[in-house]
Amino acid sequence: MHDSLSNFSGLGPDGSADSPAASAGAEATPVYLDGHATTPLAPESLAAMGPWWHAKAGNPNSPHRHGRYADAAVEAARGHVATLIGAMPGEIHFTSGATEANNLAIVGTALAALARGERRRGIVVSQIEHKSVLNAAYALERDGFTVTELPVTNKGVIALERASMAISEDTLLVSVMAANNEIGAVQPVAEITDIAHARGALVHVDAAQLVGKLPFVAGSFDLVSLSSHKMYGPMGIGALCVSGAAPYRPLPIFYGGDQEGGLRPGTLPTPLIAGFGAAAKVAAQRLDGDMRHSAALAVRFEEELRSRQVRFIRHGSNAARLPGSVSIAFEGVDANELIAMVSAEISISEGSACQSGQITPSHVLRAIELPDDLIKGTVRLYFGRYNTTDHAVLAAVSIASAVRRLQGRTGDFLQ
Repeated sequence: MHDSLSNFSGLGPDGSADSPAASAGAEATPVYLDGHATTPLAPESLAAMGPWWHAKAGNPNSPHRHGRYADAAVEAARGHVATLIGAMPGEIHFTSGATEANNLAIVGTALAALARGERRRGIVVSQIEHKSVLNAAYALERDGFTVTELPVTNKGVIALERASMAISEDTLLVSVMAANNEIGAVQPVAEITDIAHARGALVHVDAAQLVGKLPFVAGSFDLVSLSSHKMYGPMGIGALCVSGAAPYRPLPIFYGGDQEGGLRPGTLPTPLIAGFGAAAKVAAQRLDGDMRHSAALAVRFEEELRSRQVRFIRHGSNAARLPGSVSIAFEGVDANELIAMVSAEISISEGSACQSGQITPSHVLRAIELPDDLIKGTVRLYFGRYNTTDHAVLAAVSIASAVRRLQGRTGDFLQ
């Protein structure tokens, strides 16, 4: 177990509520297993942010010494983020997060195309993209662009033959995610890029869920979106990588100063950027270990469920899934009730955290053609860097107990 785990889980080395807070009679903090929505802040990231809030506070665009210190911190962080994805520092442009980066990539590219008199008007996305991609793409229809959605297999992977049919000489931009934020399905972005580039289209990859969890090299893509808080960095900061080899760069969608090479105006949040950079540096150093750790915990969790004879259906496949990602459905169970029943012990979410509380079902689960009862019974877990084997076992025990109560029977294991 990592020494800092009690900061994130409230549990002791054996997974029991024996932290100082629990011992003092305070309410124990549930084990956090919702890493698709956000990851706990790395201690290294927290430490990197500290001086820039007060002791070394300064605007990185100011000419005085504090400004130069802040600027140096920003550029160091830019270098760490670039190194993580094999890019050049000058290709990294900081944003408020992946949502802004996605909008800048899609809308900014469309604006650039219009400004250049480009005849192409096609935008190709997949059915399972994040809403910030889908909504940005469809917003362009008012400017004469057309949007084509690529279907996915029942494992949640984009069908390459359909991509080849959809991407044409009229396609301006193809925007696909590297890994899905609901079921963890890893997409064939390299193959899709080959198809798109052969037909003269640009490629944008939303890599928010994958970077820091699996190896990723940005070199062959025109645009790549990143999110700090999906890789153990702070919320409120992300980046758009714009390849120096791209035919043209996006135009800004906000207006103000000339920060970030004129692509994204506004005073840079030095503390958040420093935290992002530290998270990227740590992710690069321990990527292999984190991958093995997360994958092993997900396997252990599923084994523990099987050993308790719990009926469940897991979405996606072993061959193309983020390490640590588990999306599962329980027949005859309402996910909201299940989440509430286990909430004192573990924090998990429905199929899509971004759509929690809404009436409409997950568009991702719809895309893989799940029936309504399984969509209703789907929950999502992610076992990350700061989770332990004890947490995987606890999750299985807690969920198994709740599922039995909700189903009113033991049931046989089904996968």
